Amino acid sequence: MFLFNKYSRIEKGEFMHQWILRFVFLSLMSLIVSPCFAHVEKPITSYPLQSSVSVSPVKNANETQWWNFFKKKRNEKLWKGVHPDMRTKLEAVYDVMAQRGFDMRPMEGMRSEARQAALLASNSGVTGVGAGMSCHNHGYAMDSVLHVDGKPTWDMNDPHVREGYMLFGEMVQAVGLDWGGAWASLKDYPHVEMKSQCRVAIRAKRSGQKAPAMIADASQVSPAILLAAFAYQPMGEICPFDSPCEEQIYLAVQICPSPEAQTWVMYQPMYPLKFSWT
Repeated sequence: MFLFNKYSRIEKGEFMHQWILRFVFLSLMSLIVSPCFAHVEKPITSYPLQSSVSVSPVKNANETQWWNFFKKKRNEKLWKGVHPDMRTKLEAVYDVMAQRGFDMRPMEGMRSEARQAALLASNSGVTGVGAGMSCHNHGYAMDSVLHVDGKPTWDMNDPHVREGYMLFGEMVQAVGLDWGGAWASLKDYPHVEMKSQCRVAIRAKRSGQKAPAMIADASQVSPAILLAAFAYQPMGEICPFDSPCEEQIYLAVQICPSPEAQTWVMYQPMYPLKFSWT
């Protein structure tokens, strides 16, 4: 009986020792993995998801999805004649803006020379160049408009609208497009163009030569990569070994670093706010 009780106490001691070791091991593992799994989903820029005005970001995002799905044919007409690289980049921008609660859509891309001449003759201030002299006449420009509750708006006095156009400008420049809102004189916030390619096409037009063919550049960096700083950071996960994560190896597993907030530079408002739709 004495021997039985003695060995029982020994077995209980070993059992408790094993559980203590397991607890310590699991605690250490949680500390190692926590930088990757503990953070919550959040944007890595300082732009908020929802503006101070009563606008529903979710509703705007749903409006964008509805537009892209049910109005595909109309959308295709708007992209007709536009350079494929511009379309790829702008559609990527629209997608990320929808994640941020902004419903941005294409409005006018390719413009005929007859319409260009009519706009100039109207003296409406929409354009200051004649037929054949606008990037719209060559497929190297697109005007996009922000929608709120499904309706287009250019009201730059509205905080949500202003924030949307400023974010749009930051993003289109990040993917390598030229934004009319960055012009030194008249600001054209909806306007985006491929400036270098447009100049080549206009010079060809003036000299009577044929403009270069519009072919997608297969070597360009994916817009999704260029817009990564604007998109929401996904939930923490273990990185693949070929990813650009920090080289922190624990137990032969590479752990993702927690995202750090980046500074954001806002454009200063320009008054009076004017549109110079070229």
